[in-house]
Amino acid sequence: MEVISLHHLLKTHCHIPDDFTYLSAIDAVDVIRQREYWLRQFIPLKVIRNIIRGLARSNTVHPDTAQALYNICRAIKTDCVFETGTYWGYSTAYLAAALEDIGNSGKVYTFDLYSHAGKYIPKNLRSRVELHRGQPSTEMMPKVLEKVVPDLFFQDSLHDYEGVKSELEIVAPYLKPGAIILFHDFVEPNVQRAAIDVLQNYAIYVIDTQDPQQLGCAVKI
Repeated sequence: MEVISLHHLLKTHCHIPDDFTYLSAIDAVDVIRQREYWLRQFIPLKVIRNIIRGLARSNTVHPDTAQALYNICRAIKTDCVFETGTYWGYSTAYLAAALEDIGNSGKVYTFDLYSHAGKYIPKNLRSRVELHRGQPSTEMMPKVLEKVVPDLFFQDSLHDYEGVKSELEIVAPYLKPGAIILFHDFVEPNVQRAAIDVLQNYAIYVIDTQDPQQLGCAVKI
């Protein structure tokens, strides 16, 4: 499978301008977190930053993957993102921060079986997020798709063949040409196989990152 750089993806499929600026996803979210500490008027900024770093150590998203999520979302200027596998909400926050930077009224619709998913989404970004919890994504997504259709779908819940396949079969028929599906844990053969089997009219790549779990990408032709 072809491995491409993030820049190549954005230039070829998202048609970014020559002056497109790559911003740091982690910095964008950390700045938002710093503003939320109401004790900041009493606590030195250095201490607040140490608290933020403590949160970062529990982050389940590799920095390269965070950077890709954030900048892809910014580049396509979407107003609707789907995500399966919210977990603590770190990846959700990067996507929501991108929507905040775009400045439209967009939202991340994120789905997780865990009833407390999204715990670490910054409060200032929660208006950008619609959490769907407590049921399988395959049961919750069809209802949301009746109202909105994503331009970007980040698949990061189940990583077995049938689990990935079932999510793709629900979302993919709604997607328009140019829509992007991203896969975490694309190192897993079953994730790749499900993508290849379901997404017949897509260009499928591995994005070149240092994330050992790999980030897969499928662009609808």
